[in-house]
Amino acid sequence: MILGVGSPLRQDDQLGLIVCDELNKNGVFCVKCEYGVENCLDEIMKYKPRNLIVVDAVLYRNGKPGEIVLVGEESLDTVASLISSHYISFKYIVDILKNMEFVEKVFVIGVYPKILGIGLELSSEVESAIVELTHRIKNCVMKIGEAEKKA
Repeated sequence: MILGVGSPLRQDDQLGLIVCDELNKNGVFCVKCEYGVENCLDEIMKYKPRNLIVVDAVLYRNGKPGEIVLVGEESLDTVASLISSHYISFKYIVDILKNMEFVEKVFVIGVYPKILGIGLELSSEVESAIVELTHRIKNCVMKIGEAEKKA
């Protein structure tokens, strides 16, 4: 299950929501989690996914606007500077998700934001990252689907 996280009125922070919209338009199921993963716990319980991918704006030491990072749950301890732009830390959210017996793996795809003020405008760096992420995720899901059909 893919979760697109973001705040719709905080400029670059809305990227997870936009990626989710684009994925859904392209036939890839994604759940929009406005303001944080904790707001989608009902959807997670409904679908009981084994694997979760969280797409969100993240802040970390020496990050560059538009830079994309992929972090697995086992690396959240070592990547101590990875911070959600929301109120609850990724480590805490992952701990909650892992306590759900059906969740086996959690990954965070983060994009470093340039602007987090109030507004609808996105930075050009984050706009480019949205296009790239949408393309990459869609291609991965299609390849997995093709492999499953062959199996």
